[in-house]
Amino acid sequence: MILPKSTGFAGALAAIALFAHPAAAQDRYSYCQQRASDLSGYTGRVPDRYLPGGALEGAARGAAVSGVGGLIFEKNKKKRKRNVRRGAAIGALVGAIKRGNAKKKQNRAARNYRLELDACMRGGY
Repeated sequence: MILPKSTGFAGALAAIALFAHPAAAQDRYSYCQQRASDLSGYTGRVPDRYLPGGALEGAARGAAVSGVGGLIFEKNKKKRKRNVRRGAAIGALVGAIKRGNAKKKQNRAARNYRLELDACMRGGY
């Protein structure tokens, strides 16, 4: 890079800073991203289908468990069916609660990640 004579040493420093700054900013952002991820445990949004729990999964498990229990302990067919329905309803409720808790945990981790990233980028690390 050829600079005019009138710019002198200060102009040369300004030109170097101009070209060196984007790389330094990217390095700082990468550092802050890694730091925020390490401290918060957040690595990105997880799709709902991969979160634990869920009403459908809970209903299936509840029905299966109560169905097996009914086969073992209950002789009356009507009572077994009623127990399977109750197990499915209770399982759906428990599954929905588990999914809700998993979403809350994920949202809390995302919030902590954003706060830590902002603090690091401002220089308050």
